[in-house]
Amino acid sequence: MLTLYQVEWCPSCHVVRQAMTELGLTYLTVNVPAKREERQELLAVTGQASVPALQDGERVVLGSDDIVRYLRATFPAPDDAARHAAAGAYRIAAASPLAPPAAVARLKELLEQDGLAVYAEIGGAALSPRIDAEYMLLLVGMPGAAAKAFSIDPSLPAAMALPIAVFPTEEGSTVAAADPVGQVWLHGNAALNELQRFVRSRVEAVFARL
Repeated sequence: MLTLYQVEWCPSCHVVRQAMTELGLTYLTVNVPAKREERQELLAVTGQASVPALQDGERVVLGSDDIVRYLRATFPAPDDAARHAAAGAYRIAAASPLAPPAAVARLKELLEQDGLAVYAEIGGAALSPRIDAEYMLLLVGMPGAAAKAFSIDPSLPAAMALPIAVFPTEEGSTVAAADPVGQVWLHGNAALNELQRFVRSRVEAVFARL
């Protein structure tokens, strides 16, 4: 039996769970204590207190990248693996033949047509000197949906805002948006998820016209 030592709020643990879902694996989950110094069982098995950690019989694999590589090399992918992967994708993306500045202008035009507002624009140089100067990050939302989200849960004012990145490629540009429905921290709130699906449908419609 595969055993995954993890915590639900850990993004790296989510990456492993997603891969295990794609592979259709049955496994035992051990949710470790929040404080590292209290993770005696994990320390005894792996020699370290970090998660995720996978135990497969006598073998122990540490870290999300190594765990995912091990799983994909060890277990065959079932017929519906691609559908699970698509459903769990962290972003939606589209290609544009336009260079980044023109792609951003076109994107903003389409967003406005669909009732989506650009709250902020951040160039790559402002984010990091290692990011391409033509990279542009837009923070996009739908004011009406944001107001509804606030009425559902006032502690989540940014629930309906999502980043859209535009960056250069050899063919022009790629426009990529974080998938709001894929935000694990919001799962379980049906009303917010319904709003997010609505916003996602608008963003996908914009991407289809790029």
